Amino acid sequence: MGPLAAQEKVIIGGSGALGDAVEALAKAYKQKHPSDQVDVISEPMSTTGGIAGVKIRRLTVGIITRSLNEQEKNEGLVYRTVTRQAVAVVVHKSLNVNDLSESQICEIFSGNIKSWKDVGAGDGKILVVGRKMDDNDIKAFRDKMTCFKNLQLTSDAVLLQRGSDVLDALNNRPGTVGIIGTGAVIMERSNVKTVAIAGIAPNLEGVKSGKYKYFSEFGFVTVGEVSGTAKQFVSFVTSSEGGKILEKYHMAGVR
Repeated sequence: MGPLAAQEKVIIGGSGALGDAVEALAKAYKQKHPSDQVDVISEPMSTTGGIAGVKIRRLTVGIITRSLNEQEKNEGLVYRTVTRQAVAVVVHKSLNVNDLSESQICEIFSGNIKSWKDVGAGDGKILVVGRKMDDNDIKAFRDKMTCFKNLQLTSDAVLLQRGSDVLDALNNRPGTVGIIGTGAVIMERSNVKTVAIAGIAPNLEGVKSGKYKYFSEFGFVTVGEVSGTAKQFVSFVTSSEGGKILEKYHMAGVR
């Protein structure tokens, strides 16, 4: 009998937005399949890094925050949506504002409304914070909110490098407002709160029911269709058991 073939090893990495949840999913999967090798690179590599890692075969599965473009599809890459997360208007919790209309949101982020007094939230200047580039959260509003589609952010907006920088600003500075995924808000910062839009709260139940329409999608990218251990892992992630783990991170599983 010849030597045993080397055991297949699955390496997963990419956007940090889903990193903690994927690590938890991998841990649960390995408890069920202890002989399978499934490793998650904990250091965030961004969506771009996830795609590039898959292309050069450094990664078996890339974690990304958008669907593939036509060029990437033509290169043989395959995308699978695995979860959705509510994207919300987020403010410092000291502000007396819990609900905004779509028109108020657009007026705030365009700079036409400059004071919280104008939306019944007390005195104080509004400071819009956001990211300089690759803002998948803002895209969720552009895709689903008509008045936000072609909106130019106010010239007074403070644009930061990373989502964590936006969260720090929202957490530490009263008067700030931003748009960001709710998982990170709820789990990482204590001085922020989400705002309902036209009476609909940005929570997991709203995303699952379809009542709350502002959400971002996260998925896996591979070279070709998944097979072997990678296929088993993806099947686990999209199972009801995987969905329960995702819900702990305020994400709705997609089967």
